[in-house]
Amino acid sequence: MTNGKKMMVGTYPKNFKKNRKILVYLFIFGLILLGVLYQLYSIYNHANEYGRTGNLIDVDGTALHLYTSGSSSTPLVFTPTIGAAVPFTAAYPLTSQLPETTSIGIYDKPGYGWSDFTKAPRDIDTIAREIHTLLEQAHYTSPPILIAHSFGSLEVLRYAQLYPGEVAGIILIDGAAPEFCSKFNNIMIVESFLTNFLRNTGVLRLASHTDSVQKILNPNVSLPDDLKKINQGISLEKLWNRNVIEEKLNMQSNAEIILEGGSLGDIPLRIITSKANPYGNWSKTQSNMLNLSSDSVQLFIDESVNYIAYEDTEVILNVIKELTTFIDQKNFIE
Repeated sequence: MTNGKKMMVGTYPKNFKKNRKILVYLFIFGLILLGVLYQLYSIYNHANEYGRTGNLIDVDGTALHLYTSGSSSTPLVFTPTIGAAVPFTAAYPLTSQLPETTSIGIYDKPGYGWSDFTKAPRDIDTIAREIHTLLEQAHYTSPPILIAHSFGSLEVLRYAQLYPGEVAGIILIDGAAPEFCSKFNNIMIVESFLTNFLRNTGVLRLASHTDSVQKILNPNVSLPDDLKKINQGISLEKLWNRNVIEEKLNMQSNAEIILEGGSLGDIPLRIITSKANPYGNWSKTQSNMLNLSSDSVQLFIDESVNYIAYEDTEVILNVIKELTTFIDQKNFIE
């Protein structure tokens, strides 16, 4: 009896400890599953609240969104940085201050805005071909000026290399240089994966009312309330999804392709550079981009441009006006 008691006393804690660990795992799994179901239900429940601003166009079996407006002779096509969930709201601080007649184009790559997800690889040539197919549907009567912010620079530069006759000019708003991107330390991709996990498990949605999460969902506090609602709703559905993360993971190899692609010829290139950008070799690589075109000019702004805020727009709008006037006059003479 005594020996039996000792065996029971000795084995009970071990079994209890093992069972408790299993229960903890099951509890965590249950919470994650509940969060995923909550996220899926919320996406379904709010699907009709964020009406599209443009049209969906089939590109290789994927529905991609393109917004167009205006009727001016030289279109302006806007490209946000990698990870900007809603290109339409990202470009709004600029587009809202342009004349209503200005011909504007804003596209959503797969996984952005109102576009669907894709299984196609996120290499720079595939991205450029998708954009080309979309812009063909805009039926522009003359080539557009491509205006890219931050890391959105890669796709417009490659687009110009592949389709030089279909680009009137390029404006980079603190646009990342291919040289910089080819050596970029992608350690912050961990943050992107974490955001993806928190979004998919509903944690980001549950905490969406907090100040810290609001800074992620709506970094530009100057947006009108209706656009903040769209930006937040689509961000809670798509922020740092698998398509966007793959695009960021391919940044170095995509940049190498552009560096190998060579010069843009005489395509006008306007490089707006932030004096306050925190990256150490940013200024040097920005200046090196002047060699990409025989018609290149660099201008400077004082503040770092993490997103396009209203206080940054005066210099940018002046550059847009100058280049648009130059191209319109050139087309008139020709």
